[in-house]
Amino acid sequence: MSDSLGRLTRLGFTSVPECLLCAPKEYRDFLDPLYILPIPDQQQKHYLVLTLTEQVMFDKNGQGTSDWDQTHRLNMRAVDGRGEGITITVFGTAKDWRNLMPGDSLHIYAEVVTWKGRRQINSPELIPRDQQGRICPVYVGKPGQVKASSVSDAVARALPQMDMAACLLLEQLGMRESDFRAFTGLNDPVDLLRHLHQPTSLVLAERALVLAKRLSIKAILNRAERNQARFPVSGSLIPINRQAVTDLIGRVPFPLTSDQHTAIGEIISDLRSPFPMCRLLSGDVGTGKSLTFMIPAVAAFSAGAKVAIIAPNQLLVPQIANEMRGFFPDVPVTEVVSGSKIGEGIIVGTTAVLAQAAKHGLVFDLVIIDEQQKMSVGQKQALLSDHTNFLEATATAIPRTIALVQFGGMALSVLRECPVKKDIISRVVPKADRARLFEFVNTVVSKGGQVAVVYPLAEDKGDGARASVEAAFDRFRSKMTGRVGMLHGKLSSDEKTAVIEQMKAGSLDVLISSTVIEVGITLPSLRAVVVVHPERFGTSQMHQLRGRLARKGGKGYFFMYTPEDVEETAQERLQLMVECLDGFTLAERDADLRGFGNVDGDSGEQTGSTRILFWGIELSRHDIEAGNKALIKEAQPAPALAA
Repeated sequence: MSDSLGRLTRLGFTSVPECLLCAPKEYRDFLDPLYILPIPDQQQKHYLVLTLTEQVMFDKNGQGTSDWDQTHRLNMRAVDGRGEGITITVFGTAKDWRNLMPGDSLHIYAEVVTWKGRRQINSPELIPRDQQGRICPVYVGKPGQVKASSVSDAVARALPQMDMAACLLLEQLGMRESDFRAFTGLNDPVDLLRHLHQPTSLVLAERALVLAKRLSIKAILNRAERNQARFPVSGSLIPINRQAVTDLIGRVPFPLTSDQHTAIGEIISDLRSPFPMCRLLSGDVGTGKSLTFMIPAVAAFSAGAKVAIIAPNQLLVPQIANEMRGFFPDVPVTEVVSGSKIGEGIIVGTTAVLAQAAKHGLVFDLVIIDEQQKMSVGQKQALLSDHTNFLEATATAIPRTIALVQFGGMALSVLRECPVKKDIISRVVPKADRARLFEFVNTVVSKGGQVAVVYPLAEDKGDGARASVEAAFDRFRSKMTGRVGMLHGKLSSDEKTAVIEQMKAGSLDVLISSTVIEVGITLPSLRAVVVVHPERFGTSQMHQLRGRLARKGGKGYFFMYTPEDVEETAQERLQLMVECLDGFTLAERDADLRGFGNVDGDSGEQTGSTRILFWGIELSRHDIEAGNKALIKEAQPAPALAA
């Protein structure tokens, strides 16, 4: 089936009828044309029917031609129903116009403008015969991946299977037909799909779009409600002694923040219940996320539970394991990476734990996954049994509305307070200030600090060579007196570990790196991070990179160096980074910029999770919050009637 869909799988579609679960971005009204030219310069396009009177073709050199294949510009004259003339210019390929002759009717969609006092039409759209006399939907694709025309073709192919699409709509909504009728006022889901894709009037089309948006919000809330409706499972409860938790907290050589205390309490309450935990721990950078999940992990292990902590990469396994051994030296910890065997105690490892657990028939009572987006759904499920308690931990600050969309209403614990005081300065640096930036890097190094320069590419390939770690490493080594190291994902595990240890030991001054340092790695002397081509990074990635600074407190500098001009939308994201240091505020404002229209799944392979019910529906944070409030209000019991 995926062969017939082609690239449409990238929008989350798994079958042809499912392609009807997309919504047009707009509609073109080709029902009633204008035969008289409208008032010009109204910044509005119209369906016009004019009579062609003249055609003149020019090649790319501006010379007249009679060869349509060589035509670079087509000039036409046409008249309206009153005989008033107008010039029409088509730029570029003009093959669509080749069958028209003087005297023919031109059915076009265009804006009338004035130039040098005369009316004219530039680059009109020629309306095909099969679209004339109809309301025509206009669909949106995915930039760089799926063309809008591919979506339109897929919808046309799917129209004969509208009944099947209606069933898929109900399934993905989690609704009965009776509930759908009550919610929408329509008799059948087919009616909604028909009004979306084959409307007989603009009024019906626009009403259908409003309903599709409401249903998309409802789908999110329904999913959250289903996820929260859990049932008790035998063997899920872990009998943790609360005093033991207090004792563990007391063994930590510094005070915990109130957020950490709250989150630990929420996790322990889940573990002490007969309902398998399914919780997300979202901690802003530097808020002590690791310690917050370590204490419940140790408490659960001490109560007899089998516990696994899965790190996003091999570099973080020894960091988490050694931190745990430092705080709780009497608790056995086994590190499991590729090639190593499972042992006693709390298991800390990479996804290599999956194979080892399957080999030894080991079933965990508590699984903690650090940075959940680094694992696929299949990998997660392989670690879980019916009774397994599951905690996803992420250093990406996830506000509650975003969590509702992306995680389907999982219970959420939030860490915002930072236990150490930081002063991080963020700046966008244009190419003109490159020399000053390089001078500042040298100054940081001369004062005993370390600098990381992050590039979007790992290897030196093709036209993007200057944006690669390898090419930059060679340049920095030739220009700097300091000691320079290189780190990216293509290196072997031993090579990456060696470079990180050199940075921690102070043997290197400058680290040229990819985003491999993005998650969790602690470099205590890092004082400046320079991100090259920041427009190629997401705000969450950049916030994580900024979070590597001043891990023990103090001052840090975060520079976003733009060696090329940056488009306006990317510039807005960079400005967000300058204005917002709080990850939760940053995530909310980024969501306001981008909307929730088409969200990515947990990994690049999960293409089935790239839309919210209808592809093309744009949802803002405020839309979802308003929908959630309305649902809560509906669920409240009605006030008792007075006697």
